[in-house]
Amino acid sequence: MDQSIPVSQLLLRPFTQADAQVVQTLASDARVAQMAGNLPYPYPEDGAKSWIATHAQQHRAGTAIIRAMVRRSDGQCVGAISLDQIPRGLNAQGNLGYWVGVPYWNNGYCAEAGKLMLQLARNEFHMQAVVAAHRIDNPASGRVLEKLGFEELEPQRMTNLSGEFLFRCYQKWL
Repeated sequence: MDQSIPVSQLLLRPFTQADAQVVQTLASDARVAQMAGNLPYPYPEDGAKSWIATHAQQHRAGTAIIRAMVRRSDGQCVGAISLDQIPRGLNAQGNLGYWVGVPYWNNGYCAEAGKLMLQLARNEFHMQAVVAAHRIDNPASGRVLEKLGFEELEPQRMTNLSGEFLFRCYQKWL
C-alpha cells in the first residue's frame, strides 16, 4: 500500500534506507541538531540507518508516524516530520515534531507538512489536541506553530539531547 501523501510543494512518505545518506548529511549539521533538539550532535556515523530502522515498528505499534518531507519538484528529501507520543482514548493528544536541513530553511516546508500532520492527528488518530515545543532561541519554529493555529502556553525548562533549555510550549485543539 502506498503511504505517500502529496501536499503542494511536498510529498510526505515513509523513510526508506535509500534516504539514509541524505538524512545523515542533513542531521549531521550542528545547526539542525541545535534547533531540533532530538538529534544528537555529533550525529552518530550510522545514526540515519538506525533511526530509519525504528520507524516501521513505531507505526505498527501506533505510537508514532514519521515521514520524510520530499520536494515534489525534484524528489529531494529536505527533512522529517513526526507525530509521536500517540495516545488513545479521551483527551488524547500527541506531540508534533519536525526538522529541515539548513539548505532548505525558510521555504514554508514545516508549515505545509504540519498542516497535513494535524489532519492525520484528528482524522486517523482521533486526537483532541496536539502539543509542540521549541527552544526559545528558535523563533522560526514558533512562527510555524503560529501559522498552524497553535496557542502559546507557559514556557518550560526542559532537557533534550542538546542540554537543558527554556522552551516555548504550544497546544492546538483539534
